[in-house]
Parts: sequence; structure tokens; C-alpha cells
Amino acid sequence: MADSTGMLRPVPAVDKAARVLRALADGGRAMGISELARALDVSKGTLRDVLLTLAHHGLVVRDPDTRFRLGPELRALADASAPDLRALSQPYLVSLMETFGETAILGLVVDGKLEIAARAEPATDLHMTAPLGRRLPLEKGAHGKVLATREEIGYDDQELFAGVRAVAAPIVDARGRRIAVLMVVGFKERVDLRTLRRIGERCASAARALSQRIGAQAA
Repeated sequence: MADSTGMLRPVPAVDKAARVLRALADGGRAMGISELARALDVSKGTLRDVLLTLAHHGLVVRDPDTRFRLGPELRALADASAPDLRALSQPYLVSLMETFGETAILGLVVDGKLEIAARAEPATDLHMTAPLGRRLPLEKGAHGKVLATREEIGYDDQELFAGVRAVAAPIVDARGRRIAVLMVVGFKERVDLRTLRRIGERCASAARALSQRIGAQAA
């Protein structure tokens, strides 16, 4: 809250809770009360009360070894506040599909897999279909090459599926994390390697624009 001069006066309990969540996020792992108390310079008794209150609301989870990590409710809060990538991506997907006549896909990284979250498919009898909700392994394919490395474009020449070529570009959030990809997929008879390179350039450009719309800094 603010005082009569307009200066912020942090609420101590809220301030401590926010600092705890930030410390767990920055640490990227479960942490014990003693470790957190040292890092935040607060008493273990006070910290324990804060952690148990956060756990009651699902914002942190207590492991069997009494260490704490971020809880599932934080993801729900983040999803509620984050820009809707599905909706934001649709114009880019449609543009890629119309330009090249092939299926364009938005894939989100979910639980160690790539989940097909949105798509634009051409109105032709012969094209790749992309069932929404389908999950693909992260370690293979065009998407795997950009999610596992710092590459800006990943190519797949029949690596994941026989007879299918694909290209992917990463979508980056405000913290620089590669959280999703834009992909274009097509049958090898329709997409030669030269065309695949052209698609890759357009795909990367669209992914950069979409990344900036969700807070990523311009390259």
C-alpha cells in the first residue's frame, strides 16, 4: 500500500511470500527451510509460517524430505495472466499456410512433450493433418532441434515421420525461455529442400514477431 506521500509501504507478510516464491523460482529446485532462511535473511520460524501458508494455497509443495518447491497453483495463475498464445498465433499460422499451402502448427512445451495447440490447414485433399492435443517427443524432429539448442530454425527431412518434411522456429517468452514453436509440415513430394529453406526463413520471422508480442526483447 502507499502512504499519504504516495510512497510504497510493503506489507511485510506479502513481501516475504513474494521473496520466497522468487527464491524458489530462481533456484530452479526444491529448497529446505534453513537454506531459504539464509538466502532471504529471515528467521526459520517466520519462514516456516510463510511456507505452510503458501502450501495451503497450492503455491508451493512440500516434499517428503521437508524441502519446498513451486506448486501447481502458480501455473494456473501464470496461465490466467499470460497472453493467449493460441489466439495470438492464429494470424501467423494462417499466413504461413496460405503462403506455402501446407499445414502450419503452434506447438507448446507441456510436461516434457510438444503439444499441438493450434493449427491452420489448407483446404486441399492432400495435406498433413495435425490433431489438436497430440503430443510429440521433444528430442526429435524440427522442433527438437530448436528447443534443445540455440538454433533459430530447425529442419526435419523425414526424421520424425517417413515421407514428411518439417521446419520449426522457437517462440521465446519475456524471460528468454523457449516455450513453444511455430512449425510448417508437408509431404516430401510437395515440399522440396529448397522450399523448406524458404519456409524456414518465413517461419523464423513469424516466430520472432510472435515472441515480441508476448514480451520477448527484439533480437
